[in-house]
Order: sequence, then structure tokens, then C-alpha cells
Amino acid sequence: MSKEPLFTKDFLLHCFSYLLMAVSFYFLLPTLPTFVTDVLGENADKVGYIIGIYALSALIVRPISGYAFDKYGRRNLFLIAMFCYAVIMAAYGLATSFFFLLFLRLLNGGFWGFVTTGGGTITSDLVPNSRRGEGIGIFGLSMTLSMAIGPLIGLKILEYTSDYQLLFYTSGILCSIAVILSFFVNHPKISNRKNKLSFETVFEPRVLKVSMIMLMLAFPFAGIMSFITLFAKELSIESTGLFFLIYAIGVSIIRPLTGKMMDKKGPAFVMLLSFIGTISGLILLSQSKDETAFLIAGFVLGLGNGIVMPTLQTMVINMVKPEKRGVATSTFFSSIDLGIGLGAFALGNVAEIFSLSQMYLFCAIAMVIPAILFFSITLSDYKEKSKISLETANV
Repeated sequence: MSKEPLFTKDFLLHCFSYLLMAVSFYFLLPTLPTFVTDVLGENADKVGYIIGIYALSALIVRPISGYAFDKYGRRNLFLIAMFCYAVIMAAYGLATSFFFLLFLRLLNGGFWGFVTTGGGTITSDLVPNSRRGEGIGIFGLSMTLSMAIGPLIGLKILEYTSDYQLLFYTSGILCSIAVILSFFVNHPKISNRKNKLSFETVFEPRVLKVSMIMLMLAFPFAGIMSFITLFAKELSIESTGLFFLIYAIGVSIIRPLTGKMMDKKGPAFVMLLSFIGTISGLILLSQSKDETAFLIAGFVLGLGNGIVMPTLQTMVINMVKPEKRGVATSTFFSSIDLGIGLGAFALGNVAEIFSLSQMYLFCAIAMVIPAILFFSITLSDYKEKSKISLETANV
């Protein structure tokens, strides 16, 4: 029996437009911390606020975005959200104070919540059921490649021009191109106009246990997003962009393999690999004293973190009916936002009291908790609910 086609025109175009949007996002990952400290003259602890408020803003809008995508369909909402996101990215060039920057981050995070919820939901619509893990893993490479390309380009723009406004405007232009490309994607027409706004239509309790694992795994990612540039500076390492490139290479190697393994054998073994890689990478990062150890840690973290999101997202999609994919995706991504938001605030204080290296060691130790919960509770819950969802879909 031949496999159902995965690499269709619509799937590839969706992935590429999402890649451009994500590149613009990662432009700011290593550069906003230095913008806050060097241009706006704020202390390093304020960096956690610009990451945290972004994630918490996305968290607030996700439940409504999931409901909206399920009720009104995908296409128009997704295009509007992408356009607004592009405008705000360019508007960073107008930021002359920390409070105005926080305001922009608040707006930007809200539209990021819409865009990423829509992007994940549309992906699950476009890929065949039998290759869902593989398809979501391939789609995840859009974010992975952007993680490699974005920081490198962003840092190079600053290296050669020292012009943050050019950086912000370039980011807005890339987002605008992404909107144009997304316009030509034939988005599946899945909607349920009878949906009324209620707790059940903005939150999917069936995926709560999986989402809680994602929330806890987002904590160390918040530490990397918020403070890796400052940690590199502390170690007198100038290759922060190279860290993200090596990290992305690790993710790119592991994701296609684990996606196929997830489809064939389920999530247990691939998540075991993820926990081992993430914990090992965080320990290596905490003990890094030079560039070589710093980059090796990035590669190991890429291997570990590259498994997490597509595996858990596939689990979430497998647990619900097609018409509930929007709210299930928003519930799942809300856990990421909450984890990153809380992590950025909390880890900033940990770093301030102790040190950045001890903060990463703290994250490694904390990862034991979601590992125990996953294998003792979440895995059996997934097996039961995904089986029921499959039986219901086949009726």
C-alpha cells in the first residue's frame, strides 16, 4: 500500500511562509536583550520581563484564538493575524523607552498567539492522518531552521550596521512576504458555526495532562531564550548566533526520525530520549567554561528539545476530533506560553540571586519532575483517550 502524500504544494507553501514569519521572530531573540541593556539602558533583570510579557500575552489570547479557528475557519483569521504581526514587528523601530517596548511586546505576543495556534491547527489539517507525527515534525523544522537563520542574520545586521531600526524593519518585511505566500495556501474548510463561546470551546480538558508536561518542559527553554546571549557574554563568547545554529542542527537531525517513530511505535521511547538529551544538555551548559563546551551543550539541547514539541503536539491532536483541533492546539500552546512566561520571570530571579550557570543546573534538576509524571500518569492517559478518539472517528 502506497503512503498518502505529505509534501503537497499547500503543505510546503504553508511551511515556507511560516518559516519566514518565524525567522523574523528569531531576529529578536539574541538582539532584544542587548537592545534593552545597551540602547535603553536597563538592567539585565528587565530582559525576563520582555520575554515573560510576550508569552503571557499569547497565553491570554490563545483560548479565544482556538475557539475562533474552530468556529469561523482557518484562512481569513490566519491571514489577518499574520498581517497584524508584521505591522507590529516593524513598529519595534519606534521603541525609545522600555515601557513602550513592553507595550509592543504585549501586542506582539497576542498576535503571536493567534498565528502559532492557526499555524499548528492548519498543519494538522493539511497532513494525512497516517503521517501526522512525521508531518508535524517536518512542519516543526520551519521553526527549527528559523532558529538557526534568524539569530545569525539578526546579529550580522547589528555587527555590520549597529542599526536596530534596520533590524526591526527587515523583520517586518519578512513577515509581510510570509502573509503574501500564505494567501496562496488552500486552507482546509473546517468550521462549526454552531459553536457557542463556553469553557468547553476555549479549553480542551482531554489534553490537560499532556499540556502540563509541555508547560514544565518550557521552563528551561525560557532560560535559553531569555539569557543565553547574556550567558555567552559572561563567558566572553561572541558566537551566540553559532549556538542557535548548532542547536538547530541538533533539532533538524532528530525531528524527522522521531516523527516517523512516533507514528509507528508511539511516544514512550522518543520522549525518553528527549528527557535524557534535555537534562544532559542543561548540565553541560551549566558547566560550560569555553566556546567548545558551550556549543556542544547547544547541540545536545537541540537533540533533546527537538523531540518534545512535535511529539506532544501529535499526542494532543490524536486525542481529539478534527473539529476540536483548534481548541486542543490552543490549549497545548497555552501551556508553552505559560511555561515560558513563568519561567522567564522565575529564572531571572534565580539568576539574579545565584548565577546564570547555576540557573541552568537548577533547570536540569527540575526536569526530573515532568519525566516522572509523563511515564507514571500522562502516557497511560494518552493511550486511553487516543484509542477512544480513533474509535469515535471511525464510527
